[in-house]
Amino acid sequence: MNPKLLRFASIAALVAFSAAGLHAEKKTFRDQLAEKLLACEYALEVVMSKPETAVPAQEIKEAKGIIIMRQVRAGLIFGGQGGSAVLICRVPQKGDEWGAPVFLDPGGVNFGLQAGMSEINTVILLNSDEAVRRAYSGRFDLGADAKAVAGPKSADKDNSDLMKAPVRIYTSLGGAYAGATLKTGWIKPFERANRELYRTALGTPEIAISTAFQPAPEAVAIRNRVIAAESGAVAQ
Repeated sequence: MNPKLLRFASIAALVAFSAAGLHAEKKTFRDQLAEKLLACEYALEVVMSKPETAVPAQEIKEAKGIIIMRQVRAGLIFGGQGGSAVLICRVPQKGDEWGAPVFLDPGGVNFGLQAGMSEINTVILLNSDEAVRRAYSGRFDLGADAKAVAGPKSADKDNSDLMKAPVRIYTSLGGAYAGATLKTGWIKPFERANRELYRTALGTPEIAISTAFQPAPEAVAIRNRVIAAESGAVAQ
């Protein structure tokens, strides 16, 4: 395994057990949120570590928002309680800097079942203001809003429609078989989680694009890793 991923491997396993309900009673809600952030950090590392799925730095630079999602197998399905998703938006009032990470609920996202898989790690680039708004303010429909599902190896670089799509998805499939297909599904803001993480009564849109919020201590690392990926560097 890539040395960078070893740092997160045990955390990923812990999150998977927590998703199944093991030991969840011993953790506070905020503890569980911290684990979800680490799970998404792991998902970003997995996607970026493989040449066939790594997101080019230039595409991250051009994106207006990024969703990082990790789903693990829970019984015979992906998603549900096993899903963690984080959205990070650019804040125009701060010179398009990346803002405070916020949680999304990926409970409506499901992948076609394929034998041998144990996890799906996904990076979704949002390339329009409308796509970002849908992600932080309401129900973001992957079936209707995502126009392409491809990695840099499989994407046709001469296909201008694909490369200009408002949403692009890069997915790394864990396990022996890499044949999953994304079914129609949705992601929505995880309001309770965001209010707890930022100790505020404000909603997800205000947190995601406000100049008043800095990343919560637990969310600093994942934001830094996005910045590092954008620059082509590796966050420590």
